[in-house]
Formats: sequence, C-alpha cells, structure tokens
Amino acid sequence: MSPKYDTLYPHMSKKPPFTVKAPDSVPGPSETIPRRSPAAVDQLLAQPEEGVRTTYDIVRRAARKFAHAKAAGTRRVVRVHQEKAKVADKAGNPVLKNWTYYELSGYNYLTFVEYEQLALDLGCGLRRLGVEKGSKVHLYGATSLHWLAMSHGAASQSIVIVTAYDSLGEEGLQHSLNETESTAIFLDPLLLPLLTKVLRNTKYLRYIIYNTTTPMGEDVIKGLQSEFPYVEVISFDELRRMGVDAPPTKPSPPAPEDLCCIMYTSGSTGPPKGVCLTHSMVVAAVAGMNAVVGKHISPEDAILTYLPQAHIIEFVFENMCLYWGSTMGYGSPRTLSNNSVRNCKGDINEFRPTILVGVPAVWESVKKGIISKVSAKGWISRSLFWSALHAKSVVLNSRLPGVPLLDALVFKAIKQAAGGRLRVMMNGGGPIARGTQVFLSMAIAPLINGYGLTETCGMGAINDPLAWDPDSLGELPASIEIKLVDYVDGGYSTKHDPPRGEILIRGPSVATEYYNNESETKNAFTSDGWFRTGDVGEFTHHGHLKIIDRKKNLVKSLNGEYFALEKLESIYRTATVVQNVCIYAAEDQVNPIAIIVPNHDVLRTLATDHEINGGQANDKLLPLVTKQLQDVGRSSGLKSFELICGAVLSDEEWNPENGFLTPAQKIQRRKIYAHFRREIDYAYGK
Repeated sequence: MSPKYDTLYPHMSKKPPFTVKAPDSVPGPSETIPRRSPAAVDQLLAQPEEGVRTTYDIVRRAARKFAHAKAAGTRRVVRVHQEKAKVADKAGNPVLKNWTYYELSGYNYLTFVEYEQLALDLGCGLRRLGVEKGSKVHLYGATSLHWLAMSHGAASQSIVIVTAYDSLGEEGLQHSLNETESTAIFLDPLLLPLLTKVLRNTKYLRYIIYNTTTPMGEDVIKGLQSEFPYVEVISFDELRRMGVDAPPTKPSPPAPEDLCCIMYTSGSTGPPKGVCLTHSMVVAAVAGMNAVVGKHISPEDAILTYLPQAHIIEFVFENMCLYWGSTMGYGSPRTLSNNSVRNCKGDINEFRPTILVGVPAVWESVKKGIISKVSAKGWISRSLFWSALHAKSVVLNSRLPGVPLLDALVFKAIKQAAGGRLRVMMNGGGPIARGTQVFLSMAIAPLINGYGLTETCGMGAINDPLAWDPDSLGELPASIEIKLVDYVDGGYSTKHDPPRGEILIRGPSVATEYYNNESETKNAFTSDGWFRTGDVGEFTHHGHLKIIDRKKNLVKSLNGEYFALEKLESIYRTATVVQNVCIYAAEDQVNPIAIIVPNHDVLRTLATDHEINGGQANDKLLPLVTKQLQDVGRSSGLKSFELICGAVLSDEEWNPENGFLTPAQKIQRRKIYAHFRREIDYAYGK
C-alpha cells in the first residue's frame, strides 16, 4: 500500500508556519504584506509539472501514466419507484406526499485510456458538426461523466466551454447563451422544455446535444425540429459516432492562455456574471491544491463526485482526480444514501469512497443521523459512544496510543455506514459549525475545510490533514498569495493584533475579468491583479487563514451591532429541529429571527411531548422551536444581540429546483426573504 494511503487522523502533526510573508514586499498604509505557502515562497506555482499546461494535457498525461486503471464509474437507472408517505406539515399535522426513488445498477467503469478516447471522439464530433475552434459550447446539465467528457472533448479542439447551473432559470440561461454567442449546447433531456422557452430569443444557437443518461422520446425531438428547423438536434451517442465515423481529425490543442471556460455564477443578485478562466488558470489551481494535499492522495483513492460541475470547486477537483490517477464514481444528491434508493445500495455504500466532498448542509445531516441512531440505543451504548468520542480527542491531542482500538470497538459501525473506507472528508461552499467538524472528524475521518471562489479557480485555503485545525480554513494553495486590506465600515483594521481586513487574492489561478462586463470587472479586480473577495479574514499564529466575516452578509442592527449572517446560520443549523436555516436581521430591530426548514420528525416529537395538535398548532410550536435555537446559541457562546427573538417555519423543502438554494446548496436570501415577508413581519410583532 502506498504511503499516501496511510490512515489520517484529525490532529496537527505537521509543524508550522503554514504561510510565510512574500519576500521583498512592502505593506501599503492600509494593508498587510502578502502571505504565501512555504512551498511557493519565491515563486507561485503555475504548473503541477513540466508539460502540463492545459486541461487537455491533464487528460493526455492521465492516459499515458495510468492507462488501463479505472478512471470513472457511472450507474444507470434500472427502475423508478413511486411511493406515498406521511410527513408533518409546518403545524405538525400529518399530510400525504408523493416520493420518487431510483433503483440503480452497480458501477461500470472507463479506464483512463478509454476516457481519453471518448474525449477525442467528442472533439472530432463537434468539429464535424460544425463547431469551430474558438467557438463556445454551453454545458447545461446535472453532474455526469458525459459532462466532463464534453469539456475535455471541447478542449481537444480549442473550443471554449460555457458552464451554467442546471437551475439557472429562463432569464439566466438566455443571458448566458446570448452574451457568449454559444453555437452549441449540451444538456439533460429534462431541461429541454426550459431551453425551448428561450430558443426564439437566442441568436446564435445552432446545435442541441442531449445527454443519453436519461431517455428522451422521439416526439420531443420531432417537435423541436419542427418548431426550430434551423437547429440540429442530436444525442451524445450520435455526436460520438460522428467523431468515430468521420475522417480522422487531429486534435487542435489550446494554448495555455486560451479561454478554457466561461463559468457563470448563480446570479443571486442581478444577471449572472461570466468568469473568464483560461487553461493556465485551471492548471495552476491543480498545481496549487496538489502542493497542499497531493501528498496524501494516490491512484488507490476513490472519490465520489456528485456536486455541480458548473461549480468551480467540482470542476477543478475532477481535473485534479485525473491528474492524481484516482478513481471517480459519479453519484447524485438524491441517491447518496441507502434510504434514498430501492433494491440497491446508495452511491456511498456502492462505491465506498475514500474521499468525500460536501457542503455544510450535508455534514449537518450526517451528524444528526448519527446522533439519532446513537440516541435510540441503550444507556450503556450511548455512554460508551460519547465517552469514546471525548477520549479519542484527548488521545490524539496528547499523541498517545489507542486510537485504532477506539475506532475498531466504538466507531466501526459508523464508518461502515459511510462505506467503510473514508480517509478524508472535505467541506466547501460555506462555513461549518466547529462542533460538527470535530464530531465527524472523530467519528469517521478528518473533515477538512476548503475555501475559494469562482474568480480564483476555487483557490483560497485548504487544510492539510496533517495540520488539521477546526478553528481555521487552512493554509494557502501554492498558486496564490493573499493580503488583507482595511475594511473601515466593518471596524476591521490591518493595524489590529492580529491584522484583520478584506481578503484580496492574486496569482496564476486568479481570473482577471468578467466576460463582456467592464464595470463589474473594475469593481472586483485591481489593476495589479488582485481580486477583492468581499470576505473578511485574519491569519492565526500558525499561519492558517481564518474568515471572520463577509462584507455583504454583515447587517447592522438597531443598536449598532453587526450581525455576521453566515456565522449565525452555521451555529443555529446544529439545532436538532433545524434541517436548514436562513437568518434575517432587520435594521430597525435589536435581534435577528430564524427562517427554518424544520426536521419534521423532531417537530412531531415536540408536538407530541407538549400535547400539541389540531388548530393553532403552529403558534404553539414556534416558542418551543425558538427556545431550542436560543439554547443552542447560548451554549455556542453567542452574544445577547445575536440570539434570535423569533422563528418562521417553512412548509416546503429548500432546493435548487424551487429557487430557495443555489445548485451549490447556498441559500438564496433575497428569494427567501421575499417569500416569507409576511411571516417575518409577524415574527417581529409587526
């Protein structure tokens, strides 16, 4: 077994400092000296190795180096099951709801050589179809192997991909198609109705390529061709056959400075912005992260991929998997667990990953699931679990032996429920509660933080498992440097000890512009290459980056105190009654309120324990829910003005489909605030 595959434990065994000051730099009057990774103190990394300068190079190298090893696996839908089940509404009353469950096959794999050939065939197919070098192909669908292969097929012919979330909406899709003048689009059949709505208002689209992972009826295709005769409609499989059957078309590889991708943000405020990412930027991101965590990852690792590929972290991470030679297994948020499928195992237990990436909501759900099962056991088993959890933390911090024994005796069943092979878990997309990070790190495997933005190719900070620290985001990838700049309105100064300010990022993996958007470019990027993140941070004494606030999520209360909304949400999300939460703080009020998607099982228990049923149940439950959140806030050390004064219960789930969440599972504040305006006023007593 490779040394890279050694068991990793959640403690700090690596010696600091984890970042250093950039040499020959002089701080400005309101900023700090830039900090870098010790691995890049003299020069930031732009390539993971010589000869790898584009995403096309990554695919070619993987085929040469890892050849017939497993590159990526997929499952097919065997059958769809429809079931009815009772759930509690927001008043705690049972209602009947329809649920869809999938029955899936096992994983079928492509080797690295087969994957390269697939990408080359798709590239040739695009050229034969009529897509020229430098043209734009829109990728608009859920995460899949075909999505990634389309991106690399385009790269093999110097074709630019345009990415957009599959829940971008009619206006956002039309905007991104027209702004980039995309001539072709690859999408899932389920998204064709939305595309049809905008086709008449798109000037350049000539080719529709639909994914074949789900069936599409001939009547739909004929209807499209009849209504839009100037648009050619073909399947993914037909595109590949065009590439195979056509006279050989040599690859036309891109230059490092060529555009790789125009990646559209979710557009929570105004039209979505297209971030221009060159091949050199994406490759630099691979180099930057590889310098921090690459030493722990090998071809023996199995990585479950299910987050949106239109999100920069997933796009870069899948390219890194190809570089590492690790096996990817494609899954879906809807089929991850055994409970969400029928007559088969969920993706986690079928694939049995060694590395799993998730967002805060996923980790909170996992933690609550474990606690629920532990709480259902007898007193002795419960006491043993919590004692072992504390003992493991003490043993690790004291560097004493005994951790493998605790894992084998107490935590084995929990680890098996997560596939039995997890070595590392990674959190991204938002802050996670410290208690949740520690809990899962002790019970399963080290849960490390990551931080980045689309404009930085996902690069900002990443925690080396050997320098595990639940109080920070980690060290800097070797492709960037960071400086802090005074944020006067928020009361943050680089003259403080430690210095605090807005985080600015620069380096080979950082974008320089938004597509055709000069005003937004000037607002976000400086003339000397720095990107203004809008996040407020500081460095710990070890050199780890820590985010303490976010400029646009700071709300000033009636008494002049600032609320950091994301910080409060990460804490209140840990309450057992909460499935998801959005904090609202009115400027004419002293305390915030919480808009929550409740855990219906916990809500039902609350109603039963307090003999609440029938009319006005919601009004009687709200004080109990509010008190539980207040108790969580107090135990987490929140100040009095940060404690909620009321709550709103959502009667529906929040997901990307109904617009309450982005595809990256971030809450859409404006949509939530607008939808619950009346309930918010009621909670404030208006």
